[in-house]
Amino acid sequence: MTGARVAFAMLFFAWCVFPTFASAEQLFQLKNGLILRGTMVEIPSLKEGFGAAPANNNALRPIWLIDDGLRRQYVHGRSMVAANPVDVGGLGETIVFWQPKPLDGKAVGGLGSILGVSAFNKMGRRQLTMRGPEGPVDVIQGIEEINPRYASLVALKGNPALKWDMRVATSSIDSETLSMIFRQRVDQTDLNARLELVRFYKDAERYGDAATTLRETIRDFPEEKELGPLLISLAERQGSQLIDEAKRRIEVGQRVLARQILQKFPLDQVGRVQRIEVSELIASMDKADEEVKSILELLKSQVASLGDLRVANLKPAVDEIEARLSPDTISRLSDYKRLADAQDLPVENRIALALSGWVLGPGKGEQNLDIAYSLFAVRDLVRQYQSGVDANERTSILEKLRNLEGALIEFVDRMLPLIEPPMPLPSEAAHPEISGFFRIQQGEAEYLVQLPPEYNPLRSYPCVLALGIAGVSPETQIAWWCGDPSSANGGDRLGHASRNGFIVVSPVWSRPTQRQYEYTRNEHHRVLSALRDAMRRTAIDADRIYLSGHGEGATAAWDIALAHPDLWAGLISIGGNPDQTVPHYELNARYLPKYLVMGELDGDKAAGGILDSYMSFRHDALVVMYRGRGREFFYDEVPRLFEWMTSKSNVRPAIPEEFNVATMRNGDQFFWWLELIDLNPSVQIDPILWLQADRIRAGKVEAAIGGENTVRFSGPCDAFDLWLRPMPKLDLNQPVKLKHGTRQKNIEFNGELDTILEDVRTRADRKRPFWLKASYP
Repeated sequence: MTGARVAFAMLFFAWCVFPTFASAEQLFQLKNGLILRGTMVEIPSLKEGFGAAPANNNALRPIWLIDDGLRRQYVHGRSMVAANPVDVGGLGETIVFWQPKPLDGKAVGGLGSILGVSAFNKMGRRQLTMRGPEGPVDVIQGIEEINPRYASLVALKGNPALKWDMRVATSSIDSETLSMIFRQRVDQTDLNARLELVRFYKDAERYGDAATTLRETIRDFPEEKELGPLLISLAERQGSQLIDEAKRRIEVGQRVLARQILQKFPLDQVGRVQRIEVSELIASMDKADEEVKSILELLKSQVASLGDLRVANLKPAVDEIEARLSPDTISRLSDYKRLADAQDLPVENRIALALSGWVLGPGKGEQNLDIAYSLFAVRDLVRQYQSGVDANERTSILEKLRNLEGALIEFVDRMLPLIEPPMPLPSEAAHPEISGFFRIQQGEAEYLVQLPPEYNPLRSYPCVLALGIAGVSPETQIAWWCGDPSSANGGDRLGHASRNGFIVVSPVWSRPTQRQYEYTRNEHHRVLSALRDAMRRTAIDADRIYLSGHGEGATAAWDIALAHPDLWAGLISIGGNPDQTVPHYELNARYLPKYLVMGELDGDKAAGGILDSYMSFRHDALVVMYRGRGREFFYDEVPRLFEWMTSKSNVRPAIPEEFNVATMRNGDQFFWWLELIDLNPSVQIDPILWLQADRIRAGKVEAAIGGENTVRFSGPCDAFDLWLRPMPKLDLNQPVKLKHGTRQKNIEFNGELDTILEDVRTRADRKRPFWLKASYP
């Protein structure tokens, strides 16, 4: 057997049977669904730095540092990790290049802002320009080592001479660039070296690149007939990726794109199992479309069996269902679908199930046809109330609702999440060339919004609220999350937010000349005004809003998230360095999942003391520190951010029956169902005069719903409002007893709609509308 055939045999055996074992790693399954990979060491604290000093045996709360070579990841192991770590293989195929790096030099201890980075040349080198103390500094970097996870970039000989090892994700280097570098740096006449490239691409799950490289190798080494079977294996793996992508698109409501992927699937290059799987996916979409048609036909035939007058009265409702029913909305008719053929149930009752289900969703089971039909009028008036009409019109709408049979508050509460956004996206705000992209300025709200492909206003979408660097166009945030628009795809953005079915909103939160976050109420107001306006115009799921930011925008996001912890499903800070209120709001941070990304050489990164307070049983926090990096955008982390956000556990938690939070600034006064009216002067601090404050101490707010319909409150104010809705310990059909200190006040709910409609109009949260407002004293 020739040396090449031996190499092939070994490669094929390892490919099919074993993973690559370079240096052993472990998998860590977090309770929030995220999986971390790397080698772990326990450290006692982040206050003394972010290195890997081992913990002593007496450490009260050991922090797990999980190093995957690209980044160091910090979690409180005992509370964040769901199960014992699992041993796995190492990084896979590693390729080493010689680069002319200095024998000695100044160790890089901190980095200024990155001003620009050139593309890699064929030698695997690039120029990076960063801000220095005396102006811009150019550094030539070269790839010294690359594996399926990361490339190690070293500073090459130059002035200044630097000792600097920067890590970037291999996935961030495009295929054309990698191919160019490998053609120059890898001996193309060496079969073993060529097969190592195939293995590298395979380990990196870049199966298309692996197949291309293997075909070129087969072409250049025609005598190696045994290489052909590897192409089949690669086609199968690439096929699995395409199938997974189609499933993702179906799940997020992008059925047209999913069908296009499946119809273009290379069936002739894969095995029988994948051909069947593709066929079954197409059949499942066809079945869903047929189910929509059959339910509509049945409903229309049953309505037609009624008298002509009833048919004419019901026609607008049936026409609406026919126009809007789809696989996205068919779940609303699940009660009707289940009982549509029940002969022991009068046909009017079955039709009522369809109509009430369309407006209220499944589970209500309203069988009175007159009430069910009236729900359409109730819904239209409720939507009109939220659409920006003036106070007189709102009063008129309330009067009309009082005369409708279906205008019960429990019905209104159920229909609100299903209502189409009450206000339109202005046609003049639409970008002429980019699909689903709008620039909106309405009153105090100024923001950009990008909708995902095949957006359906009757579907509910998760949202990233993205705060950019101060003074920089928010369009950079849209592009970071959604990708740049592609003219080849009709102006669609094809980035990760689009693929995962997210709406991205990027507000203008700073003044034009502002360069730093100032912790002011006005900044909070700009962000929240933009969010609420976007919620009135787009189908944002209020339970899945993730507040994020870069640089000063990350600092702003961190502070705003902790000041209003009831609004968010999670916080993402990329390069944030919070100060002022943030250390004092540790109580608030306990209610919020946190994903904090930074570079280890960023001189302005978040202090270890703040991060240390999150490494406890009371917090859900992940800190990610990129090796050899400063303050950057960290696009490398985007895929994992979406893994984290799409986890079923990372949604806004249920309204707490009791909470303990902190406040120290006017504006930070609304927490779930409690609104403080005026903070006591002893806890109020003007952020602009923070350094001049004689005393800095947050006021503690404690509130609880207890037994016997009792609500208790203590905090730094003497007047407050309660905003209540039915909760496990709260029955609004009975008097509510409010206790503040030694005083008690009884509150009774009258069942009127004014509070719920006004609350939704102002806060735009249609998922958790409040039914009752009670003021104290």
